[in-house]
Amino acid sequence: MRIPDHFQKVMTLLLMCAILMALPGCDSPQKHQSPQEEALGYYWYEAVFLDKEEVEKAFVAASDNYPKYEFVPDNFHVTALYMPEQKHEYLYGAPVTVHIIGYTYGSVQDTEEKITSDNEGLLVEVSSTDEKMQELLDGIDKTWHITGSYTGAAVYTNQLDFSDCTPLDITIEGVFGLADSDGTVISEPQN
Repeated sequence: MRIPDHFQKVMTLLLMCAILMALPGCDSPQKHQSPQEEALGYYWYEAVFLDKEEVEKAFVAASDNYPKYEFVPDNFHVTALYMPEQKHEYLYGAPVTVHIIGYTYGSVQDTEEKITSDNEGLLVEVSSTDEKMQELLDGIDKTWHITGSYTGAAVYTNQLDFSDCTPLDITIEGVFGLADSDGTVISEPQN
């Protein structure tokens, strides 16, 4: 059975439209956003990756002026481990609950690196129904947070003073995985 010419033309046009619509999403990810991040070179981190719209809603609920600063992360996440010697591929894709409990912003000075960065962030608590994931989370001693925007480098949000933060009570779900400075995100189990 032969497919009519007009049907083939319509299908070709639809396919071309679909490809053209997808092209804006094919841009290479924005890698280093600031000169300070560029100076960090290549890096990777394991984190809980979150839905962009849900996190943006939380920031907007906390501040009428979001984003407060020039740079916004490509993906919203809660960093668990920065450049770990041992990766936890078997946990990638594990569910993690993120309870947002506060919001703050301010300037951070890293005297060692001689950098000043203005950052805004959300203070969070993390938990998981996956026992092995919870074990990993329990073994990490840090200020759990989500970076919202910054001027120097996102990494400095953990140095913000959250002691007098604006209280929030928002819970969202995420998945554990790995990302790197090239924009790669892996959030499915790796064997």
